[in-house]
Amino acid sequence: MKKVVGVGLFLLVWEGVAHSGLVPQQYFPSVTQVALAAREMLLSGELLQAEGKTLMRALIGLLLAIGLGVSLAMLAARYLLLARMWAPLVEIMRSVPPAALVPLGIFALGLTPKLFIGIVVFAGITMVYLPALNALINTEPVQINAARTLGYSRLETLFLVRLPAAWPEIFTGIRVAAGAALIASIASEMLAGKDGLGFLLFDTAFSLRTNAMFAVMLVAALNGILFNELVLWARRPLAGWQDALNHLGDAR
Repeated sequence: MKKVVGVGLFLLVWEGVAHSGLVPQQYFPSVTQVALAAREMLLSGELLQAEGKTLMRALIGLLLAIGLGVSLAMLAARYLLLARMWAPLVEIMRSVPPAALVPLGIFALGLTPKLFIGIVVFAGITMVYLPALNALINTEPVQINAARTLGYSRLETLFLVRLPAAWPEIFTGIRVAAGAALIASIASEMLAGKDGLGFLLFDTAFSLRTNAMFAVMLVAALNGILFNELVLWARRPLAGWQDALNHLGDAR
């Protein structure tokens, strides 16, 4: 309910500013004008096609980033020498803006879906890897000792004890990576795309279709909410136990 009220207040303020005359409406359209532009773009199929392309690239890239990030973290947690060897590379990757790789990606991959998905993977992989590695390495000693008492091998302990205990922290990284995936997808489309929300945003801006541009921006923002809800939904079966423990602690 609070979220709905918050969105309602935001829209009211937006509408009020648009009609106040503080900013010319040609540069800051009202909510009604943006809604009408979005309706026209939906009916023409322009917005749906762009939305589908961007979501596909962002989702595939995010899933690959999660798979690679968690797998590499498990490998590094098992062999700590690898974690130390990879640390400089990870720090370099963190400091490079994903959009800066677009020119190199064009030469290596061409203007293909691989380019945009690759940029998304690059944007998200360290955001998943670092929290996953930290959680896997810092598993509670009591849990490790219990696994040893039960006769678990190191590999069994990694998969059956450390990984389940690490999921809450891993999902913290995944939530951040989900936002980065959408940003990277749209940014790469703006720089090198021929379709997608990023390209459409650029196209509407330079053709002075301000109402349509705001509609695309609004859809991009809604995608962020959608991805966040998807991550929370996926978190429940793997890390929902932490929420249950927190509620139990609060009840006491």
